[in-house]
Amino acid sequence: MRELTLEQLDDRATRLDQAVCATPDIDRFCSSSFWVLPAWRAFLSDHRLWCHQCEYGFVTLGVGNDRSLGTYIHPMEASWALASPLVGPDPAALTRQFVEKCRNTSLQWDILFLSGISPDSIQFHELIRGFRGHYSLGLGPSSVRRVASLEGGCEEFLSRRSSSFRSNLRRARRQGEQKGIEVDYIDKADVQQASTELFDRALAVEHNSWKAEADTGIIDGPMKVFYREMLPRLAERDALRFLFLTYQGEDIAYCFGGVFDNKFRGLQMSYHDDYSDHSPGNLAQLHMIERLCEEGIEHYDLGSDMEYKKRWGEEGIETLAVIVRRI
Repeated sequence: MRELTLEQLDDRATRLDQAVCATPDIDRFCSSSFWVLPAWRAFLSDHRLWCHQCEYGFVTLGVGNDRSLGTYIHPMEASWALASPLVGPDPAALTRQFVEKCRNTSLQWDILFLSGISPDSIQFHELIRGFRGHYSLGLGPSSVRRVASLEGGCEEFLSRRSSSFRSNLRRARRQGEQKGIEVDYIDKADVQQASTELFDRALAVEHNSWKAEADTGIIDGPMKVFYREMLPRLAERDALRFLFLTYQGEDIAYCFGGVFDNKFRGLQMSYHDDYSDHSPGNLAQLHMIERLCEEGIEHYDLGSDMEYKKRWGEEGIETLAVIVRRI
């Protein structure tokens, strides 16, 4: 295994993403360069990178130190624990080589925290087989994502929703048309436009949303850095999709995400509180799905499971963390 610097990993971003697309049973978008490199820079830049490349793929991890935990090896993205650190077309061989390297007594660590692992995957079984009997093994928190099939187009998508939900969407569309709400959809953006103009428009909406008061949005801090880093990356490969709802020239809602491996990963959405009676969130989602279906995108990954997302998506996909401790 060859160790990589952050700059070398960034230079290999396309090859990393090809390895991700060849890996079964993982959250591909959140294991890709689009996600892990911005997450590292936004949340963990003070940690030491521990990334490797070999003939079987990539290992993308970092190293931290804690007074009570000792030295711990963790994913490049540890905030949501969605990224798989083991990606490549031969996950069994890659995981075995990773285990062998970790079992080398010259490598100093106390805890391995490996997220984004499916309990039915080859990676999971190879990790258990490789560390069992020599180390203490445990499972960390699971993460469930809600995914909607877009197969058959928007009408087929809607046919898989409840009748009451379809009725609410039709009402929202009718009210939006009557009020004169317009759609501004952007599927081609240059790097500068993505990192400044589009993101700044989203932030302006965010300032007038409930998320601003709850301090759960993207206005400040590491989350703002995360998306400032991510959006130009998506735009550079024509993977960014942005949608605004506008009323009399003012943005009242936005929705954006990234296309990867013919799946759209929803990232953020919000709306101006003054227009909440017009269901702008649902309306933005509906218009985004229409555009994605026109493009032939097969799935819409809505991200971490929340109650409202169950109305939009059919499938829950679970990954978990494997925790290895030295005895």
